[in-house]
Amino acid sequence: MALSNAPSESNVNENWLFQFSADNNNCLEFDGTGDRIDFGNILQSYTEFTIEFWMKADAVNSGVIIQLSAGSGEDAEDNVSFNVNMPGSAELQLFYEYGSGSNESNTTSDFDLTTNTWIHVAVVRDDASGTALFYKNGVLVETETASNDPSGGTSSSANMSIGNNFANSNGFDGELAHVRVWSDARSAAEIAHYYNRTIDSTASNLVGYWKLDEGTGSTVADSSSNSNSGTITDAQWSIDGFDEYIHSFGIATSDVTVDNNFYPGAVLNNNVNVRDSIDITNGKSTTSNISLNVANVVFDGIDLYKKIFNGTNNYFNKAVRVYAQFNGSDSISDCQRIFTGRLVDIKLNENQQLSMQINAHRPWDRISFPQLQEITTKKYIPTVYGDFTPNESNAGTPADCGIKLYPVPVLTVNQNNIVTLMPRSYGSGSKSHINLWLGNDRFLPAGKGSSSYDISEQTEAREDANILITPSTHHFHGIVHALETEPFAPTSTKFTNAAFAFDNNDDTSATVTLADPGTTGGLGTIAGTPGTQIFEKQFINKLKFSVKYQFEDVINIFTSVFDSAKLAVDASDVEVAVNTSIESTSFVDKTITYSDGSIAMRYPFMITFADFDAGNGYGTLTIKNIKLELSSRPFSGNAADDLEDFKALDNIDFFYSGGDGLTESFTGSNNAITHGLDAHRDLLVRFAGIPTTTPINYSGLNTDRANWKIRYWQLEPVSLKEKLDKLAYEFGFCYKVDVNGVLKYVHVIQTSEYNTLRDASDSSMIHLTKNDLMNISVNTTGLSEVITQMDINSELHPAESNKYTNNNILTNSSTRAKYNLGAKQGKQQVNLDMYTGSIPTSAASDCNADWYSYYNNIIGDIKVLVQCDVVNPAKGCQLETGDIVTFTDMPVEMFGTNFSTSTYFMIVETKRSPGKVSITAREVG
Repeated sequence: MALSNAPSESNVNENWLFQFSADNNNCLEFDGTGDRIDFGNILQSYTEFTIEFWMKADAVNSGVIIQLSAGSGEDAEDNVSFNVNMPGSAELQLFYEYGSGSNESNTTSDFDLTTNTWIHVAVVRDDASGTALFYKNGVLVETETASNDPSGGTSSSANMSIGNNFANSNGFDGELAHVRVWSDARSAAEIAHYYNRTIDSTASNLVGYWKLDEGTGSTVADSSSNSNSGTITDAQWSIDGFDEYIHSFGIATSDVTVDNNFYPGAVLNNNVNVRDSIDITNGKSTTSNISLNVANVVFDGIDLYKKIFNGTNNYFNKAVRVYAQFNGSDSISDCQRIFTGRLVDIKLNENQQLSMQINAHRPWDRISFPQLQEITTKKYIPTVYGDFTPNESNAGTPADCGIKLYPVPVLTVNQNNIVTLMPRSYGSGSKSHINLWLGNDRFLPAGKGSSSYDISEQTEAREDANILITPSTHHFHGIVHALETEPFAPTSTKFTNAAFAFDNNDDTSATVTLADPGTTGGLGTIAGTPGTQIFEKQFINKLKFSVKYQFEDVINIFTSVFDSAKLAVDASDVEVAVNTSIESTSFVDKTITYSDGSIAMRYPFMITFADFDAGNGYGTLTIKNIKLELSSRPFSGNAADDLEDFKALDNIDFFYSGGDGLTESFTGSNNAITHGLDAHRDLLVRFAGIPTTTPINYSGLNTDRANWKIRYWQLEPVSLKEKLDKLAYEFGFCYKVDVNGVLKYVHVIQTSEYNTLRDASDSSMIHLTKNDLMNISVNTTGLSEVITQMDINSELHPAESNKYTNNNILTNSSTRAKYNLGAKQGKQQVNLDMYTGSIPTSAASDCNADWYSYYNNIIGDIKVLVQCDVVNPAKGCQLETGDIVTFTDMPVEMFGTNFSTSTYFMIVETKRSPGKVSITAREVG
């Protein structure tokens, strides 16, 4: 199950440990080619010294890790007081000079350095014994003879660098943290005790301590009392890259010593508990905070209340780990970690008792995005995810234009260029060109008149931003569909029905009936509007539609006119013989090309059908695919028109692009992110700084969700947590950071997958019986939570907020009948702003096939809930939210149905206190 180190027996004595640290998890990363930290002339040349650091090497090469070198006399790069490096093998070397030009090298043979693993290194030059000692993770590995006293040449002072030598030619490739330099030879006991513990800034003989945990800026601070800061060149911050824990002090519910650390039983309140919950119906998870009442105790001669605030180390917003210790385990590795938080508040009363507030650590808290701004306009660089569809149309080869685009902010406009702010860099051929919005669903892409599709799509870098420059002389051109929101109502009483309904699907059609014209004859017309007139030079070039018809005695079926002014347009008519029954069996395409090449878009259009003879010519007419070929050009060279166009452009805040969204920050791949789960993970890596390691359950969830596609853009700062929750809901999962600080995803799976878990040989599912439980309560989710009809809006419009281009109404008829729901009961309207996967006509058997199938499985019927105390700690201490369990041999039935290993429950809430575990489990399969 999820939590490791649970007790194996059913009767245990449980003690809680609270482990405090004064250190963050950041570190500094060096790439081996010039990265370094320079400190200047800050230290002396010592005859004995200790050098400590945490390192994670990306490559075991000959890189210099730390160097102290004289600042005068011989050349600085050669006159070395000491130098710790890797001599091109899996070993370490201490190199130092002991006179003018004389040097000594001490190289290990059994240190066995490995890559991509954090280790602590301590190198000691002991003057009394004339030896160099090498320690790994607090343990002495090797001793070498080092009899010559290091002097560093002719100078008593020395410059120091970290990550490279002074010639800048031998760089370290990897990550470093907690670099300490001492002016004495630390003992084996001191190194073993303090290698993974905090050091007081006033510790004797500590001459430099650089934690390398700032996480931002180009300066590193000295945590010793000497305050010698360093300047970074090229090295990069690795946020949360240091995952080793540096212990400061600990307290407990009872006195105990673990790993040679004494935890006094200073916790006074008996009601300490940790509560975790997930809401699978909304994609949310919560972890409770901890309030501690603590007696004042003394650590290293310092009162706890003095140590924890305004001491030499800062403990606010630093890590606190909570462990369950079973039956007096004396190693923290044998204890069970049950909570990770940050100290956020303390109070002190007159009895010197402390109240501590420890909040669950959530890396997304108090973060907003987007975060970077374009340097000149201060507009935020958009965050965009998804597989968009560029409109590829120009005057030479016009094509249908869709709306699967996203907005890009306008930075500047003038009579030469339109400059837009893009979400990332784009190369030539990316099809990231801009589109002009003419209102409704009409987007025209930029092109070059009648030439081939050769506009520039390559962005230019501007500080942290990428901009796209589009010449203002470009045409915008394309074919757009008539939509049902357009006024395509018939304008003549010769039609017996009142309106049409179209959408942008080619297969949509509408049928009208022509009335018997009686003795007067006449025309039947359908009117529409071409779109918003933005520029002076903006035209309708062609009108296209398709028809099927069945008439009697009709002479002219089609003509075309424009507006009430009768702006005449030449058009070829379809003529048929008099007194002949006319019927088409398939749609006939009709294109009207205007004789002057264009009609100004300010004019509405009319399609005129059937010039009737008196007493004859009525029947049915079926129409589909009403389309307009439109074009516009901002600047034409006419001064008056261009002035008006400039005014219009100056009022445009956004153009629209179809270039792919952001690529994966967690893999470095150039593939655009197209699924909601990947976007969720990318946001956390990009803006919350979580590690790029694969989250728990990510691969299984990713496998299930091929259809769960995304199109999403964020232009202005918004709460990261708010959007993460929205993503989790729309893409059907919960997310949380587990007790080890690792991102974890939870979702409902198919029954067949539960069967596989149940039958697994590794006991990956826990089976609970009445012998494991107490205080059992069985109830249901309730009728108010059942949703049997969903009105689902999806595919958010790129230019109009709260407008969706896809609507589906789906009904679970069997459940509505089962619970006798009224006309307005059990219904819900759902707006999916990001999800663009398909919506079925009914729920699929695979609940992960699509959004509707997933949530119909969860809330389309009443589910059973089980609440109980798990009194068998061998089982209860393994459980966390998201785990799957079964119940058998229970004291009650499941409302007429027996509990069995074929009915699966997900743990949706745990409440844990010393010696007690309570759970709520929800039926899921």
